[in-house]
Parts: sequence; C-alpha cells; structure tokens
Amino acid sequence: MSSTTQHRATPSGGAPDDIKLGSGRPKWLLPLLGALVVAIVAAVVLVRAGGGSDAQAVDGSHFSNEFEVAYQASSASERRILEYLNEEIAPDYGVTIKPVGIEDGNQLDQATADGKYIANIYQHKHWLAQVVDKTGWKLSALGPVFQWSYSVYSDKYASLDELPQGAKVALLNDPANTAQALWILERAGKLTFKDGVNPWEATENDIADNIGGYEFTYVDYGAGPRVLPEVDAVIAYNMQFRAAGVPDEQRIYAPAAPLEFAGQLVIGTDYLDDPQIEKLKQVFFDPRVQEHLATTDDPELEGQLSKVSDS
Repeated sequence: MSSTTQHRATPSGGAPDDIKLGSGRPKWLLPLLGALVVAIVAAVVLVRAGGGSDAQAVDGSHFSNEFEVAYQASSASERRILEYLNEEIAPDYGVTIKPVGIEDGNQLDQATADGKYIANIYQHKHWLAQVVDKTGWKLSALGPVFQWSYSVYSDKYASLDELPQGAKVALLNDPANTAQALWILERAGKLTFKDGVNPWEATENDIADNIGGYEFTYVDYGAGPRVLPEVDAVIAYNMQFRAAGVPDEQRIYAPAAPLEFAGQLVIGTDYLDDPQIEKLKQVFFDPRVQEHLATTDDPELEGQLSKVSDS
C-alpha cells in the first residue's frame, strides 16, 4: 500500500486536512500482514503443485499421493477399473486413485499434458498419435493397461456369416478406429488387404478384395448404438453398446482385441521424470491387475475390458 496524500474538504469549507494513508498504521501490524500473505501464497502453491488436488504435493514432485486419473466419462468400465485399483492395489503403494470423468477427449488430454491430472486411460497408442500430431501437446504412453472389446453388432442378423452381400456396415470415422474395424473383418476372412499394408493403418482404399461386398458408412465416435437400426451392422466398442442398453445378443461377432489397440496409461511428457510416476507405474502394472481382468465376473468389466494380450 502506498503513502499517497489525499485531501478532504472540511465541513466549514476551509482548508483541507492532509490524510496520509497508512501513516497511522501500528508498527506491529506489518509483520502480521506479511506472514498472512506468505501463508496464503504457500497454500495456493501447494494446491497447484498437487496436480489440481487439494492434497499436498510430495517433496520433489508435482503430484500428491492422491493420483487423479482421467477417463472418458461415458465409460463405466474405465471408471470401474480405476475403482478396483484404488480399492485393491493402490493402498499397497501408499497412494489413492481418484477417477475423474471427462467426456471431451481434447479437454482430457490437454489437462493431462498440463499436469492437472497425473494420467489418463482413455486411448490406444494410435489415437494418441493422432492427438499429438494434431495438437502438439506433450503426451507419452507408459504402457498398456487393458484392451477394449471391439465387436460387430446387428439387430437384424444373428452372425457375421449371415450378413448379406452388399450389407451396409457402419464404422467409426476416425482413422485409427476405422482401421481397427477393417482389421476385424480381415481377420474374419471377410476382406483382404493389399500387400504391404499395416492393418492398424488400413483404410477402405487399402482393401484388395471386399469378399463380403460390404458398403461402408462412417459415423462419429459414440454414435454406433444410435445408428444400429439404420444399417445392417455396426463395428465399435462394446462399452458404447452396453452404456446404451443394447442387448448382448446383438453382438454377433466378438474377436479377441489386438495388442495394437490396447488402452494406454498416458501422462504429460514433462512429468516423465517425476518421482511419483514410478509409483503410478507400480500401481497400474501390478500383476494382479491383469489377473483380475482375466478372471473377473464384474458386469462393468466382463465383456468390455480384457487383459492385455501377447499379440
């Protein structure tokens, strides 16, 4: 506060009094005010350093022992695996896992890159590459945690073999998930790729022989259940159909998910050397996690997330 001189007119209209702001402040008040300011600033710094949490950051780390991990809000299965980790694994490492649901993938990834959350679990490595290439955000995958079940659904036919020649098949319209769907059909013997094509990068133009004669249409992420009545089949994530209440009986082909599209534990690249990241890896890559995914009968996990495969 400055000691600027202000003037006030007297009631009688005479000469103004000189009022020096702060000139009458008791000397003992200055140290008290200074201590108060320091305490407030320290509290703000601790909250920010805790990765957006109210918990205090661990010495030498940006993050506290409460790990906020972001997932796609519409995915009950992603939330459930985080709850399992918090209940059964994290206590052994002296930390907690706090699930944070965010539907907008861009918001989720940017917050992770900025260190607001210690990690996220909503994407495979090919989707991550698309995000990084498009946005320039600094994000790194630490390794696969689970695999999403990705299947063919139909409300008109009972099996993949029953789809007629020229069947209208809906695929998700982003490059990575389009490739994943085409790869399912290729592995099922319903189409072939041209020589030299990486199946995880395949597009409709890379098809050598469309054996099923399929007509492909493309829909936004999450729209599969909604368009199911309008097409002969949809290829997308099981969790989307489960969330929409589509009966499991309409899942007409459910191949094992390939490792290429496993869900990754993703962090901000700037925090790769943060000491809490080692503890994060210990929790997520504890061997009990894969055993649980392989054996669970939890309805929010079974048929939606599976253990990481060898290939």
